[in-house]
Amino acid sequence: MFQLREYQDGDIEGIISLYKLCFGKDLGKEVFIWKYKQSPFGSRGYVGLFSGNIVAFYGGIKMKFYYKNRFLWAYQFCDVMTHPEYRGRLMSKKPLILRLSEAFYENNRMDFAFGFPSVRNARLHVITFKGEAYSFVKLYKKERLEKRLRPLFFDVEEGWDCFFTYEMPEKYLIKEDDSLQLFKDYNYIVWRYYSSPTKKYRFLVFKRFNRVKGYAIVTIKDGWLEILDIFTEGSNLIKIILMAIERYAVNELKEVVGIKAWFHPKEEITNLLKNIGFVSEDGIPFGYKLVNKECGVTDDVFFERYFYRMGDYDAS
Repeated sequence: MFQLREYQDGDIEGIISLYKLCFGKDLGKEVFIWKYKQSPFGSRGYVGLFSGNIVAFYGGIKMKFYYKNRFLWAYQFCDVMTHPEYRGRLMSKKPLILRLSEAFYENNRMDFAFGFPSVRNARLHVITFKGEAYSFVKLYKKERLEKRLRPLFFDVEEGWDCFFTYEMPEKYLIKEDDSLQLFKDYNYIVWRYYSSPTKKYRFLVFKRFNRVKGYAIVTIKDGWLEILDIFTEGSNLIKIILMAIERYAVNELKEVVGIKAWFHPKEEITNLLKNIGFVSEDGIPFGYKLVNKECGVTDDVFFERYFYRMGDYDAS
């Protein structure tokens, strides 16, 4: 009586209803279409049906990574859910959601899968879905913004017109080091931020002597200015960009009480964050599952060299 298959357009309303039942909030049809039908590299989702009704869903967004001079493919899993009445129900001696995950891996080529689950789901990911492990992102925040900031080298321009005017160099998108990088080109940024149907993001350009030195994408949530992404040629410029963002917040965003950002502890910039008033704490979990053992992404690479940003999670 159970059936597993890739979702169809006629399933969207049922998936949205299941999402609200499981998570207590609306997903929205426009968000589902944006996430699963408009993403630049493609997204896939599988439904579990019982007597024709959707009782489980397993979805993932295809992402492109760069590591050691080559591109890798990964799926960021999101919207993984089972109707409360069917959790733990067996299908061929396996839970329904596990069978859905197996169908996903069998039918979609990838080097690894990753995500930012809750603590409970992170543990479940390791035990049930045989994920490698999980850790916690590091959140950096500055709660007391400085009202009297010394003059900075960078001027700030704001607006998405800047994104379409100033071309982002490839050297800002690909770092020739040993980090594992989520690749964010023009099409990704347009989809992820500019075309988001429900969330509003601000695009900032940092210039010195009329020459572009970097970019940032930010949003305001619960009075905090959240830094989703920073693009620049080298990590040595991030400190100046952070100071420029703080000055921008103080001068232009009166409702902002503080700044939040994600940085990996192994990044060079983290040695300087304390000096400009940022403190750190553990954030949400992140984990991965290795699929292609030839891709070179081991536990050490993923957890020590994936230099995440807050925007990597926000879409899921």
